[in-house]
Amino acid sequence: MVAACSPMITPPASPSDGTRPSVVPSLPTTAPSAPPSPTAVVSTTATPCAREGDAAFTGVLEARPEGWFDQTASPALLDFPKTYGQVYGPEGVTIPPYEGPGRLAFYETFPASDAYIQSRIEQSRHRGGNPIAVTVCGEATEVWLDETTGELVVGWTDRDKSDVLVANTADFSVQALIDSAERVYDCCG
Repeated sequence: MVAACSPMITPPASPSDGTRPSVVPSLPTTAPSAPPSPTAVVSTTATPCAREGDAAFTGVLEARPEGWFDQTASPALLDFPKTYGQVYGPEGVTIPPYEGPGRLAFYETFPASDAYIQSRIEQSRHRGGNPIAVTVCGEATEVWLDETTGELVVGWTDRDKSDVLVANTADFSVQALIDSAERVYDCCG
């Protein structure tokens, strides 16, 4: 699968009342707006963990379920002004919500910082989530699984930026999420 490259999309401006979410939570939904695929079989010819140069550029998520596309940028995160997100999902998925079944959220922080992933870990821990030890491109990290919502969260560092993927067990296994994480490539670098 080949994804088109576009410049980094700045998240939309905050609503006219000046409010913005500080964190985009992943809450359970009664039904996804589009039927989720069965646990994703992520197939791509892209080589895992291909990194060029010392600096990372805005990423493109190459490995995602068949028929899933870049749908939209997520709103700006007030507490994390250097973190930007993209939402992937099947054609016809209703956004918002930005996370949950039928969606794969990809967040990037420039320059690298653990603040956003740590906030997501705390949310998961607070809801009873459990860590699962994994590696992403040779970096030891954890996938946090919240069994009450099905949320899966993984974070890692790519050179000078931090990346976070948020998926749901309705669509992804832990391995499929890692396969996607290992196939985030620089756009337009």
